[in-house]
Amino acid sequence: MENQTIQPFLTVANYHLLEQQLNKILHALTTTKDKNVILAVRGLVDTEITTKLELSAEELKLIEQLFAVTDRAQGDAFLEQLKPYVIPFKPVTASTLKALFKKEKKLKLPNLEELDFQQICYLAWDDPGTHRKYVVLEQNGQLKGIKGIFANNTVRGICAICNRHSDVGLFTTSIKGQVVGTFTNHSNYICADSKTCNEHVTDMDRTHEFFERITQK
Repeated sequence: MENQTIQPFLTVANYHLLEQQLNKILHALTTTKDKNVILAVRGLVDTEITTKLELSAEELKLIEQLFAVTDRAQGDAFLEQLKPYVIPFKPVTASTLKALFKKEKKLKLPNLEELDFQQICYLAWDDPGTHRKYVVLEQNGQLKGIKGIFANNTVRGICAICNRHSDVGLFTTSIKGQVVGTFTNHSNYICADSKTCNEHVTDMDRTHEFFERITQK
């Protein structure tokens, strides 16, 4: 099979899912010698992948190399091999972000040059001076911008975006209501570290549902 003939077919969330499942196998290999346990873990991983991903025969053949991995070095090589098949987050520029948040006269922009768009499911950054958090999400091919206030104090809890246990803070968004002069506030605990949160996202449906919920009037 000519691997390079396969077009990118994995979302960033798909890639993180595969990374997560690979880590389950590596953990089993390093914590037990029981072949039945290892076999059971591989079976669970296989079920998780086939349930969550719709793959062609060629794509499946590529992904199945995961089950041949026996150590971390091989695992890292496998993940590196997958990167050309990852569909990156829609590229953004400073002009794009200013257009999304055009009402922000002094918009603090993230350092876009440091971003790896093959590693993020959504873009988020903070303005410590105003306690604002800005979030950009791609949905149906379009970028959407959301802003809110992120509380300084963090606690251990479940993030509403990635659904993982993490250091979270209260993120509050305010949406104009249908009646003039009214607003609807939505407060949710989300990861304090957006980079870590992105790495935990394995299901974009849940993430989209969250953002749809906090933008409802």
